[in-house]
Amino acid sequence: MATLTKTYTHQNVNSVNSNWRYNKLIDKLQFSYFGLISMTILIGSILGGVAAMYVFENNAPMWQFILCLGFSTMNNVFAISQAPVKWVFNTFVLTVVVNILLIILNNI
Repeated sequence: MATLTKTYTHQNVNSVNSNWRYNKLIDKLQFSYFGLISMTILIGSILGGVAAMYVFENNAPMWQFILCLGFSTMNNVFAISQAPVKWVFNTFVLTVVVNILLIILNNI
């Protein structure tokens, strides 16, 4: 007589739900791809400039300016080269987070 085995895997419902939301957002952004590109260039460059201003005002170490410049440039490169929507969106979010952290760090 053959024995049947069944394995159970536990999936976190929140991670599946958030992954679904992320994919749905990416699908919505695919429709307005060129609008996304222009907004990421505009907002990323403005935030990078403001973060660089705060870095220079506080005579902060040069690595903070290089970090600000590197992430802002990476955002612009992915947007101008028309990389996939996920890359453009993810680098934009990363750029915003890094620049806001640098602004807060140098504003204290």
